[in-house]
Amino acid sequence: ICLLPLRDWVIFPVVVTPLGVGRENSVKLINDSVVGNNRIIGVVALKDPTIDEPSEEDVYKIGTAVVIRMMHQLPDGVRLIVQGICRFEILEITQTNPYMKVKVRALPEPLVSPEQTIEVEALKRSVISLFQKTVQLSSDMPDELASFPNNVEHPGILTDLIAAQMQRFTTAEKQQILEQADLVPRMELLINLLAREVQVLELSSKVESDVNTEMGKSQREYYLREQLKAIQRELGEGDDRTQEVEELRAEVASAGLPEEAMKAANRELDRIQRMSPGSPEYTVSRNY
Repeated sequence: ICLLPLRDWVIFPVVVTPLGVGRENSVKLINDSVVGNNRIIGVVALKDPTIDEPSEEDVYKIGTAVVIRMMHQLPDGVRLIVQGICRFEILEITQTNPYMKVKVRALPEPLVSPEQTIEVEALKRSVISLFQKTVQLSSDMPDELASFPNNVEHPGILTDLIAAQMQRFTTAEKQQILEQADLVPRMELLINLLAREVQVLELSSKVESDVNTEMGKSQREYYLREQLKAIQRELGEGDDRTQEVEELRAEVASAGLPEEAMKAANRELDRIQRMSPGSPEYTVSRNY
């Protein structure tokens, strides 16, 4: 089978995905395959995406056989629509130029044994729940994604489809899921990655909420102070008192008071500043 190395990209079985091909040797691989009426090729992720001329050591051993559904020639390469068929393991590289050809062993999707039924169902529910929570918390994932797991019966296919949707997973993390042909360990790995993602998103949401709350509080306080100053100016009673209170604030700030004492003094100054000059309690004194 012809082997197409991919930069920062892991394709899973069943998944339909667009694929851009620009390297000269890779374009020749695609053209030769299609012209030869062989639309099934192998794709595998590069360990180091910066490598231009990959060798056997530069690609992962587990990849995905895909079928080319559509092909469109572009001035700078080829645009494909491919669909994953199954996992494979590379057994031997038989050709390196102008592109790689390899012998592979197919890794079919395992069946769920009767003994695994309950465990797999529990894992499946956990996967769906965590994925839906991830969609709910993510601003860059459309809400419609939350419903598609309900329409996928096979737990292995569901695991691969969800892993393919997680753009925040690294290439290495997706490759780990691809390499786990056994169903239960694969689902457990996905659950761990999704749980981590939910924790990060929840913490980010809390931080953002706290920041917005604090900003809102500061903005409200500023607005109310400006309103108070405007009212005092209209009544002709704010300028002298405001100046005196501000002078007292400066003295309090420079007095080196303990934190609680400083807060109490500022609260009292706020109370005095809000008083009407006619109030019996209104007294501003340097001895305060």
